[in-house]
Amino acid sequence: MFRPFFDRLKLRSKLLLLVLPLVIVPIIVVALVTGYIANQKAYRGITQTSKDDLQHMAEFTIDLLNSYDKQFQDYRQSITGDLETELTSDSFAALKQKIKNKRVGKTGYIYCIDRKGVLRIHPESEGKNIINARDSNGHPFIQEMIAKKSGWIRYPWQNTTDSEPRMKIVRYEYFPVWDWIVAVGSYEDEFYQEANTIKSRIFWSTIILIVVVGCCATLLVLYVSSVVTSPINHMIDIIRKVRQGDMKARMEVSGSNELTEMAGAFNQMTDIIKRNQEMEASLAQQGKMASLGVLSSGVAHEINNPLGVILGYAAYLEGKLSEDDPHFKYIHEIKRESKRCKKIVQDLLSYARTPRPTLMQTDLNELLTEIVEFSANHTDMRGVAIRTDLDPNLPKVLLDGDQLRQVAINLILNAGGAMPNGGELVVATAPGPDHATVRVMFHDTGSGIPAENLDKIFEPFYTTKARGTGLGLAISRQIVEMHQGTITIASEPGCGTTITVTLPVDHEELA
Repeated sequence: MFRPFFDRLKLRSKLLLLVLPLVIVPIIVVALVTGYIANQKAYRGITQTSKDDLQHMAEFTIDLLNSYDKQFQDYRQSITGDLETELTSDSFAALKQKIKNKRVGKTGYIYCIDRKGVLRIHPESEGKNIINARDSNGHPFIQEMIAKKSGWIRYPWQNTTDSEPRMKIVRYEYFPVWDWIVAVGSYEDEFYQEANTIKSRIFWSTIILIVVVGCCATLLVLYVSSVVTSPINHMIDIIRKVRQGDMKARMEVSGSNELTEMAGAFNQMTDIIKRNQEMEASLAQQGKMASLGVLSSGVAHEINNPLGVILGYAAYLEGKLSEDDPHFKYIHEIKRESKRCKKIVQDLLSYARTPRPTLMQTDLNELLTEIVEFSANHTDMRGVAIRTDLDPNLPKVLLDGDQLRQVAINLILNAGGAMPNGGELVVATAPGPDHATVRVMFHDTGSGIPAENLDKIFEPFYTTKARGTGLGLAISRQIVEMHQGTITIASEPGCGTTITVTLPVDHEELA
């Protein structure tokens, strides 16, 4: 049952489940053992100290009685020779009061009894015979003390103010001079009070130590598990992205450990897969273009002839009818759509069989000026102001003027289509940063292109126009790439679009 549950856990949870017990359990064991040993040492030490106090109190009382007896022995024999008389004297009364004033703990005290069980010195019951006194269990503890004369005794005792018996511990010594038993007693809960206080402190200190160290250890294990698993989680995220088709995703793991080596191997493998996919796409595109070329040849032969006939008769009928005739608009529509079909066929042929460029040294500024003048009069450019910003120091470029004219016209007319309500188009030129290339920029103030469409804009047959073929930009890129150049687009919705064509000045230098 545990194994399936463990297998379902994530790596970080597994690390916590495995490592935390290895860290926490020894801490708890060490803390408990240390606390237990410290408690035992403290308990024994305080218990021994308390017992020593009782012993010292008993010996102290014996010494007082001995001192008194030696001091007044000669005087007592010369006056009366009677001990009982002396025990009622004022001097002995002062001695008794001194002994009575000595307290053991809160309620413990010193008392003396003779062999008959009469209390000779006692804080409250002096003169009382307690030979038959019994503890709460019925044991005659006074008789045991008198019989043994010296030692320790422990018995339960219940005062009238107590709700239940309390254990009492007594140290008693024999005073042979007067045949007395000197006893020093204390309740056990008072006797062990300090030891119990230290025991409680050690217990709570141990608990606090376990909690604090356990929390620190848990946080440390969490941090270590995060350090270990974060790179792995990052790698898993990248693997998921690659599996979903994002071949640009790369693992970024620093260091020189096994994960770094694995990340490098994965990135290398992804690069190989990406190159293979690009090769496959290129081969597929080449196959498609070959098929398209064959298809286009047939289409051009089979469709252009009927289209020519349709256009001829439509033009003939258009010339015969006046604009007021109700059939004129139908003839005009037939003529317009036939021309559109003819252009689609021509675009297909252009894309499938774009000829290799015939390169000549060309003044790019002069060529663009001619193109701008021609395009300004086009119907798609109504309301659009075209402005040029041509660098006068631009070097001549090795290119095919006719093909570049087709590229420029496509880009200008596309810009005009993006500004149906008017706007401004700037055509600019500038040398490249290395002076081995030149750049042509087409910047319009149109509606812009959404980011999700930028990657598709140069794909064949992709168009956002109702009547577009989707081949204009594809043909333009094909021509630019045949010139060993690049074409890029930057756009933001509502802020216009900038298309940059970068061309080499001299192809031989690039080679």
